[in-house]
Amino acid sequence: MNNLEFAEKLRALVSEKTVYLWGTFGAPLSEGLIRQKAAQYPKRYSAKRQEILRKKIPARPWAFDCVGLIKGVLWGWSGDFTKSFGGAKYESNGVPDVGATAMANRTVERSEDFGKITVGEAVFRSGHIGIYVGDGKVVEATLSEQYDGVVMTNLSDGGWTGHGKLPWISYERESSPLPEAEKMPPKEGDTVMFSGNRHYTSANGTRSYAARPGPAKVTRYLPDKKHPYHLIHTDKTSNVYGWVDEDTVTKL
Repeated sequence: MNNLEFAEKLRALVSEKTVYLWGTFGAPLSEGLIRQKAAQYPKRYSAKRQEILRKKIPARPWAFDCVGLIKGVLWGWSGDFTKSFGGAKYESNGVPDVGATAMANRTVERSEDFGKITVGEAVFRSGHIGIYVGDGKVVEATLSEQYDGVVMTNLSDGGWTGHGKLPWISYERESSPLPEAEKMPPKEGDTVMFSGNRHYTSANGTRSYAARPGPAKVTRYLPDKKHPYHLIHTDKTSNVYGWVDEDTVTKL
């Protein structure tokens, strides 16, 4: 499967009825599946969560978790109710049954620079993984206050810390350009990805401190300075809070 085919399958899956279930890769939701997974992962299936899931059974949604979405499609998921797991065949096509972190670790050409990202690449952060499908969008299976199932989200909103190519995909197109608005240099107020490891106490300063990469917000931009961007981290992924070099800042 090439990267464009992979992305198209994931885009199409967004329109299906889906639900998030830890430990699944495309099985139709049922009472038996809920009981099985609750016994297998009791910490992931509270009584309240089980009650919510049971109310969804009549709609016949497909069940995925984040890495299960990727594995299911690579294993041949086709949305066929007449076949087990929607047509996905466990550990087929040379794709192993691994968790989100292990899947991220198996990607190649990994990068923290989101200025150039290829359609079909995995995007990841601690414990979570999705797929970039082009046009600044990611398809992921997730559970939050806003989402429950397979959804399409903005690349810039995901707090992703890295991306890389899956070894089981043939990448036909070298890169997928981001929308024109996202190609513009970052400005004050923009959300960016900080990929460096130092932040400075002033825009022209030499005193610096160690910093972790991750998403941040531009609070000042002084283009004629040595360290032109002042950033403040937006979550606990990064601890950047200071002035940084221009080549460490990528607009999301």
